[in-house]
Parts: sequence; C-alpha cells; structure tokens
Amino acid sequence: MMHERLIERIEGEATLLLEKGRGGEIRFAEIIFPHFRGMEKILERKPALDALALTPRVCGICGHAHLMATVAALESCYENAGMPLTISPKARAIRSMTLALEIVQNHFKWFYLTLLPAVPGYKYRRDSAVLTAHRAASTCAKAIASLAGQWPHTSYALPGGVMCDPTHLELLQVDALLHDMEKIFRTTLLDLEPEEAAELSGVGALYELSGDLPELLRHVRKMGWESLGRSYDRFIVLSRHPLGHAGKSVRTRYSRIDTAHIEEGEFSDVGARRNYARPVRYRGSFFETGPLARAMVAKTPIVRDMHRRYKDGFVTRVTARIQEVGRLLAEIRKRVKSIDLGEPSWIEPQKPLSDIDAVSGRGTVEAARGSLMHTVHLRRGKILRYCIVTPTQWNLANGTQEDPGVAQNALVGVPDEALAEMVFKSFDVCSVCTTQ
Repeated sequence: MMHERLIERIEGEATLLLEKGRGGEIRFAEIIFPHFRGMEKILERKPALDALALTPRVCGICGHAHLMATVAALESCYENAGMPLTISPKARAIRSMTLALEIVQNHFKWFYLTLLPAVPGYKYRRDSAVLTAHRAASTCAKAIASLAGQWPHTSYALPGGVMCDPTHLELLQVDALLHDMEKIFRTTLLDLEPEEAAELSGVGALYELSGDLPELLRHVRKMGWESLGRSYDRFIVLSRHPLGHAGKSVRTRYSRIDTAHIEEGEFSDVGARRNYARPVRYRGSFFETGPLARAMVAKTPIVRDMHRRYKDGFVTRVTARIQEVGRLLAEIRKRVKSIDLGEPSWIEPQKPLSDIDAVSGRGTVEAARGSLMHTVHLRRGKILRYCIVTPTQWNLANGTQEDPGVAQNALVGVPDEALAEMVFKSFDVCSVCTTQ
C-alpha cells in the first residue's frame, strides 16, 4: 500500500507516494509533480529575442538563471554560425555577480523557510527565521536591482553583453549591500566572515562553531541521522562557474563531460496520475546536481571531509549549500573590485539572428539548485524548438524500482514519513521549473 504525502513550502508543490516496510521504513517512493505549464511550447514560433523576456518567467526564484541560460544559448547560435561574439570582461563580471546574488538569496530562503520547518523535533526560532530569510532576499534583490533593474524577472542581459552601464555610485551601493549580506551571514548561518567560511577544511571545527548551520548539524548528530539520504554518489556540473568548473565526479573520481550524452526522457504516469517531470540521465545513469555536486567536482575541502564521513547524505548536502553562500559572497566582492567602468557593457553582433538561415545553440549555467541547460533551434530568427532541462529534473524525476532516480534512491531506507520529507527537501525542490 502506498502512503501519500503532499509536499508544501517549496516552489510549487509535489506529492510523495511512499511504500513502507513493516517497521515503517521507506522501501520505495514515487515523486509526482502534477502541473504542466508548457513554457517550451509557448516559445515556439516566437522571435528568438522574445525568449529573453519569457524564460525568466519559468520560475520566481531562479528566473535570472533562466535568462543567463537563454543568453548563452543565443550566443552559442552566433558561434555555431561562424560569428562568435565579443563579451567584455565588465559584462561577464556583472552577469556573474547578479547570478551569484540570486543563488545566495535562494539558499537563505531554502534553509530558513523550507528546510528547518521540515526537521522533526528541531526547535528553531520561527519568527527569527522568517525575518532572516526576508532580510537576506531583499538585500540581494536590491544589489541585483542596482545593476540589472527589476528582479526576479529581469531581461537585462542579451547577446553581446548587458544593457546596464553602472556608475561608480551604483558599484558603491552594491559594495554596501554586500557588507550587509556578510553581516547577515555571520550573525545567522555561521559565525565566520565569508572568506573564513570559504576556507573551512575540517568538519570537527564546523561542529564547534556557533550559528544556525552548526546548531542544525548538532541536532542531526544527536538524533543519529547522519547516514540518512545517501544516493548514488554521482555528481554532475554542466557549466564553468565562479567557484569551479564543469565535470562529473563518481564518488571522488573526477572526469570531463560532453553534453551530447545528456538524455531527457518523457512524462510518466503514476497510477492514474500524470507526472510532469521528465527524467534526465548522463550516459544512461542518474547524477545529482547542485551545490554538493559543485563542491565535489571543485574538491572543496570542508565538503570533501564531510563526504569522507557521511558520503552524499543529508548532512553533506546541507553543508555544501550553506558553505557555498560564504564562498559566493567572497567571490562577488572580488568581482566588484575587478570591474573597469570604462569598458563597454554591450558589443553589437555582426548580424541579427534573423539573417541566419538555420542554426542551433546550447547554453548551460549553474543555477541555485544545480545545472540548467537551454537548447534552441532557430530558422531566420524564429524559434522552431526550445528545450529546457532543469536541476530538479536531474535530482527529483522518477526512475523505476530497479533504477530509481537520485532522490528516490536517497529516500530508500529512511525510517519514517517525516524524515522522508526532510531528506526530500534537502534537494531544494522546485516543482515550477521541473514542470515548465
């Protein structure tokens, strides 16, 4: 008999159908994402540049990442047509900063609004958690707005660069907001400066620190849950990013990847219900993507040490996502200092896309939840077909009992439903992106 559990406090909603053993442990889980939005179909026959306004609407949390993936795909079209674009270091730095800020705000909201309420028996301060999430998200949004205008659905990047031309005053505003973010990080998540958090190497020292992350880890250790949530120990990163590079890691063995070997499946039926999450595999196997994957591929010391003890389980996944906040804040500050305001923000392409007969392009970026890939096929500047592969498809789409997906595999053996939801939410679930 399958037990149904509706998953809320995520972007959208999902349902877990849990098959239990005699002791209540999870023997198998089906994951259902019940809504279909049809964003890929909406894009068909539209002018290519319309995608810059439409794809950010895929998600209200990581719309910026979708914009960047669209821009990368369209720039790839120019390159494949023999007309590679020139992007100034200034434009690349601004794109990198705004995307990193979006990731930071997501991680704060995920930790305080999604994960902590799902941890059984954990007495967190609810009002304080909500306030922290709000302060962090609004501060990041102000910093993004100083460079890119409105957020989350900005369309300020386009093939050739960015549409903003920041002044010295606007960079000072971003710098001041970064100081605010560093203080929020230090006084809530982890009592360290972001640069110090980025250099953490030993798990023992992490447990001794103050902050909401060490407090949660101590609770998990006290309850004996450190081994929960292990999956395949296979990780994938599709794009170079401020903290590392593309590649895959099987356990701790790194190798390069070729996106031509990514395979997207079809929608599936779970009983009488349709699940609108297409599974994604690389060379026929499921891989985890996201902050843990980025840290494993980049060989981040603190995450590697946690992995040596607890493999790819709940505590390692949570630690990787929070430590990434510190690393990103430190990296954003470097980007602010590197910008040369005298460089151009945008360099015009040689020709418009409408002058190119037929071409395809692919763009990959690292979003908050993991690797995001957009593929576009154009004819005379019109979209023939558009394909979006999201991080949640990698992590949370269904396989079979013989070959379960990443999250399905992580749920097997979890003692009860409440802990199953906690493990499930450690993947930072986004139903909206998954069912785009």
